[in-house]
Amino acid sequence: MTTAAVSSASVLNKPKTILIADDSELVRTMIRQALERDTDFAVCAEAADGTDAVSKARELSPDLIILDVRMPGLNGIEVAGILRYALPKVRIVLVTMYAQDIERNLTSLFRIDAVLAKAEGLSELTAHVTSLLADPPDITILDDTLRI
Repeated sequence: MTTAAVSSASVLNKPKTILIADDSELVRTMIRQALERDTDFAVCAEAADGTDAVSKARELSPDLIILDVRMPGLNGIEVAGILRYALPKVRIVLVTMYAQDIERNLTSLFRIDAVLAKAEGLSELTAHVTSLLADPPDITILDDTLRI
């Protein structure tokens, strides 16, 4: 097998990566444990605030980011807005105690893939993450304009 073929094969077998951003260490730990137990995805990093989430996402380019809506510094919606344009292929999941209060036009504007209430539980979260990472994002870039 050639070096290019080996490199290509290792990329294909590389697990999908996830960044978890929540100001509660307990919540981050619970999400990480559920993902490690119930999926084949790798948690590449955790962030305790929005600014750290943006920095780590830009550095690591994860396949999916789980963002708490209410975090110190930048909130989850602000982080989603920044990262949607910096990393157009990343999948974004917002988790919050107040899912019903999230404006649909904000989630549409920043192309947030899912908004889940924390009360729905970890099983619901891992099911959504698995579903989102099973399908490639539907994005085309034409003439330097992002189109969905």
